[in-house]
Amino acid sequence: MALALAGLAAGVLAGLLLRRAIAALAAAAVAVGALWAAVHSALPHLWPAATRVSSLREGARGDGIWVGQGVLTVDGDQVAAPCYTTIVPGCEASLSDVHAISFYRDFHPAAHYWPLQLVASAIVLAVAALLAYSAFRILRHRTP
Repeated sequence: MALALAGLAAGVLAGLLLRRAIAALAAAAVAVGALWAAVHSALPHLWPAATRVSSLREGARGDGIWVGQGVLTVDGDQVAAPCYTTIVPGCEASLSDVHAISFYRDFHPAAHYWPLQLVASAIVLAVAALLAYSAFRILRHRTP
């Protein structure tokens, strides 16, 4: 619903600015598509992710939207993992070369679904409000 309202506001604003129906439709479609892509690319970063640490024998664990993963070293640093299972020949040697002691995975579990959706919807509604405000300002400026 928030994206539909943003699309409506973008269409009105584009219509007021361009004064051509097809051009305004195309501009609003591009704007809403860009907004949708931006929100989906930012979605994993809108809420704090959960971190699950697992042993080298288990491999990286954690179901949901993955944000990041790698290995923890002896010093406590998080580094990219050369491989994610000790079953593959040579993986155990690669993990010992980086001094890995365990795997980690940052992810959003199913419990984060609604908080992520609500924050994303609030951002889209704020953009829709700004677009509507801009359209009203332009309309007020053009009418005597």
